Amino acid sequence: MHKIFPALSLLTMMVAAPLLAESYLQRPSPDWRDQVIYFVLTDRFADGNPANNDQGAGEFNPASSAHYSGGDLAGIKSKLDYIQNLGATALWLTPPVANQWWSQKVQYGGYHGYWATDFMAVDAHLGTLKDYQQLSAALHQRNMYLIQDIVLNHTGNFFGYSGPYDAKDTAKNFELYEKGHQAAPSQPPFHLINRLDPEAAKANIYHWTPPIQDPTVPGQEFSYQLANLADLNTSNPQVRTALKQSYRFWLEQVGVDAFRIDTAKYVEHDFWFDFLHAADGIKAKAQELGKQHFFTFGEVFDASKAFDNDGEQKLKAFLGSNNKPELDAVIAFPLYFEINAVLAEGRPPAQLGYRLAEHTKFPKPHLTPTFLNNHDTKRFLAAGSVDAFIQAYALLFSIPGIPVIYQGDEQLLEQSRQAMFAGGFGTTKDQFQQNSLMYQKIQSLAKLRREHKVLSRGDWSLLQADNTAPGVLAYQMALTPKEKLLLPKSTKAPTEQIVVLINTADRPVLLANLQLPAQLSAKRAVPKQQNRWQVLWQHQTDISSINPDAAGRLTLLLPARAVLVLAPEAEQQLTQKASSALTTPLLFQLQRPFCSAGCTKDFQLQGRVNKPDLALQLVKNGEVLPQVQRSDQQGNFTFQVNVQDLGEQQNQLAVYAADLQQVSDSLHYQSRITEARWHTTTQDAANDDHGPSGSYQQPQQQHSQQQLDIRAVEAKAAGANLELKIQMAQISQFWAPANGFDNVHFAIFFHLPKADNLPSAQALPGLNSQMPQGKNWQLGHFMFGWGNSVFNAKNATALNTGDKLGAAPQLEVDAKAGVIIVRYQGQALGVSNWAGAGIYISTWDKTGEGLLRSIAPEPSPWNFSGAPSNAPKVLDDIWLELTAVKTK
Repeated sequence: MHKIFPALSLLTMMVAAPLLAESYLQRPSPDWRDQVIYFVLTDRFADGNPANNDQGAGEFNPASSAHYSGGDLAGIKSKLDYIQNLGATALWLTPPVANQWWSQKVQYGGYHGYWATDFMAVDAHLGTLKDYQQLSAALHQRNMYLIQDIVLNHTGNFFGYSGPYDAKDTAKNFELYEKGHQAAPSQPPFHLINRLDPEAAKANIYHWTPPIQDPTVPGQEFSYQLANLADLNTSNPQVRTALKQSYRFWLEQVGVDAFRIDTAKYVEHDFWFDFLHAADGIKAKAQELGKQHFFTFGEVFDASKAFDNDGEQKLKAFLGSNNKPELDAVIAFPLYFEINAVLAEGRPPAQLGYRLAEHTKFPKPHLTPTFLNNHDTKRFLAAGSVDAFIQAYALLFSIPGIPVIYQGDEQLLEQSRQAMFAGGFGTTKDQFQQNSLMYQKIQSLAKLRREHKVLSRGDWSLLQADNTAPGVLAYQMALTPKEKLLLPKSTKAPTEQIVVLINTADRPVLLANLQLPAQLSAKRAVPKQQNRWQVLWQHQTDISSINPDAAGRLTLLLPARAVLVLAPEAEQQLTQKASSALTTPLLFQLQRPFCSAGCTKDFQLQGRVNKPDLALQLVKNGEVLPQVQRSDQQGNFTFQVNVQDLGEQQNQLAVYAADLQQVSDSLHYQSRITEARWHTTTQDAANDDHGPSGSYQQPQQQHSQQQLDIRAVEAKAAGANLELKIQMAQISQFWAPANGFDNVHFAIFFHLPKADNLPSAQALPGLNSQMPQGKNWQLGHFMFGWGNSVFNAKNATALNTGDKLGAAPQLEVDAKAGVIIVRYQGQALGVSNWAGAGIYISTWDKTGEGLLRSIAPEPSPWNFSGAPSNAPKVLDDIWLELTAVKTK
């Protein structure tokens, strides 16, 4: 303040401070492509005012995941240095509006902000309107921006149906859920929740409907309830008018710069045009306040099937058309799921390459928010390793889109809604260390993106994406001449292109003969052999520059989980460095195996190279195998290729001369092993899903049915691969789960007699139980509707899984038949032999955020009951052992 008003007295400055804050409420819109968003779950971020924590309604309990924890607006304001130093330029916070503090119906609290009782008031737990205004002004003084999360689809848990629903008589079986405090919203007209009240029935503020059962049934997605949340009749003009008024309020009073829109997919398209673009809509008010590019982006929670764009098509529909626009952007959920599948779970990079290509087909891909975690999903680290997480962030900051950092990512938190402050839920100490590994990694990536506008404006193109196993993903970002001309005048000598190389495998992978793009330059023509590339950012490597061969091709052994971000070297550097000594190119000839369309047994790969007595190694699916063969005097060589792993798999082979850093072109073949060497089938009794004591009860919510009842399991293995066929009493897809099944979590543990080299443990992480049969386990696998992760027993405890392995199995689900097929590739898991393996499978359930549901003596809508809280989290289980198949 003294620098701003050096001649003012202390009293004058105290008066001036509020005026100064008020003057900072309304700021012009930024170029949103340049922003990095930090997303805060306000109640779980920082507690700036403990006096507002407990409002006396039994809603405050930091020890419980379901209750308020104490974070508030003052807490966010106190941590703006921390957020800005990370590299964030915009703050997105969960809805700050007054909420339903506690629902007796679902035994959960509205600490998250998405169960509104008044869309025009600040929730008492979070502070006051003045606190919110001060936060906005503080952000704007830093040239940062404020994004408010808003809800237009629903209010809270207020009504439903106690019997069969009759669409022709919506009063039949209607019931109110809550009594006493907050039995209804307080804001008119949203207080009219009672279908049995003639005034409410006539006003028709809500859809009088039950929860969505099948979103594919016409009418359900737009007019039925999401869970038990009272669904607003957004076609009603009175509702639209009230919602416009409510959200114009926050622009006028707080100076909000953008809206993130919750549950956008559940509201009809015509509403978005009216709410945002009508004369009395949000955009008009924003322009009146000088915000010419008020940004709106929505949540359309949908995934795409591998190598399909069905999810993107659903998302694009909410952008509208030129004649009838809707949202400015949608959050990149299909990309989110693919990043997890490839970088955390070990799917081939080709899947991510396809998804990125689809991502760039959005009308404005650079305005599409991209993310790795949020408050509604499991954390990336629930399945992926820290190195994989660093890779994922490197990708996020080097592709088109606005990167979103979810609170705690920079501190490697593993629980989605864990508090950041000491004493909050799941936290015993503050989590605001600016010297932590991940904080500094993200900080450096934000700096990289800020300094190289090509990353926020460039065109994306794929260079390579391996399609057989984890391996190489390579892509380019390049400025178009048009975008280069539009850069701010202060941008000096912009980087016109950047190449990113990623090894998604947990082992070294050979990048073989990658054709690097021609270097863009308006001032010079560079000979191909001098096309040197400098390293701008890297992980798991220590390289200063890259020098491809005379043809512009790059061969490089990439370490496990490596990332390289490359740009053409500056001209002055090129003149100072001599070009590399040119090596005579090797000429390889590989003889295609006779069985390349379907190899069922071992074969020999034969070939010739134009250099005798040359040390050579076989490269299989990117992995350089250790055995070294030397070419004979005529250059001939032979490699033995083993074919023994169960299933059908596409493979690629190449031959590598490490001393000369040269490699042959790849040869592709398909392996096909259908006969198992080890096998077993075990039946399980029907309707025995009642826990070890036989007295457990499932959650009482209506979608929890027979999904946890195991009926049979078949296991078969050959070579390093294993397949499980799990027969369930029921498979449901009520919540559109990405993995094809919901309302169940599987815990699968393997006792491997032939893997004595692997660490082992007896305690089953998180289950309050031990491996049965007195056995130890070396390998574990957790899977539920939105998660699929494998881990070993190294560093495992009774509470925590062991080290994550980025090689989750492939899942195939036949919901109608009640069958889940799980295919493990043992090579990536450190398992070469499944002989005599013991397999233990148990069922339970998890929250969408990835927490195992609790158990208590009393029945609960969302948790298990019938036993104390420390009882085993096992509802049904089965044990089986593989035995050798007799050969004919």
